Amino acid sequence: MSERMWSLSLFRYDEGIDADEVDVLLDDGLEPMSRDDAVAYAHERGANLVAWWPARDDPRPSCVVSKVTLPLRWERLPDEPRPEVDERLWFEAGCGGRDLLVGNGHTFVGRMAAWCPHDEVGYNVSLGEMGEMSDAARHWIAGYLAGAEPGHPYVENEDGDLDRADMAAWESALRRFRRTGEWYGRWGTCRVCGCVLLPDTAGDRCAEHPW
Repeated sequence: MSERMWSLSLFRYDEGIDADEVDVLLDDGLEPMSRDDAVAYAHERGANLVAWWPARDDPRPSCVVSKVTLPLRWERLPDEPRPEVDERLWFEAGCGGRDLLVGNGHTFVGRMAAWCPHDEVGYNVSLGEMGEMSDAARHWIAGYLAGAEPGHPYVENEDGDLDRADMAAWESALRRFRRTGEWYGRWGTCRVCGCVLLPDTAGDRCAEHPW
């Protein structure tokens, strides 16, 4: 799945880094140190030891020497005016009118944010719910879905290889995702044969038993 932005609650620095050993990024590359020595090294330079990534299962996390100001806060960007709607990105909506694509829906993978100029309301839509569309919208959607494709299963088998059945299922699901723009990522089974459904569908029947 697409990577999510992490929460500030996952930020770790100094003694809050839960590891005995760390790798510290210095001018010559990563250097292994005990966490306490690394914290002391950072403090001697008027800075702090910061875990470079949110919490992982890595027994020796990578860290940087950087200033930490309390209380913790996110960087803030200046307010910007809302971008204007692009009239070229139209599609035929379920209501029969032309609505406009405006960005990422930030719900299910592949969902797009749309704007209805007639009712002046925003909503989310998938490719499979859209009718005719402009060439600009068609190209925009193709690029959007290519960038939103969920990654392949990463659980390895006993030989250290990715499971062939998992990979074949992922490839099949992506082919259908490119046509529908739908991806639910939840477990489900076919009510007829009991097979495990691909994650791009919220239905209760597989492709072999559509009716």
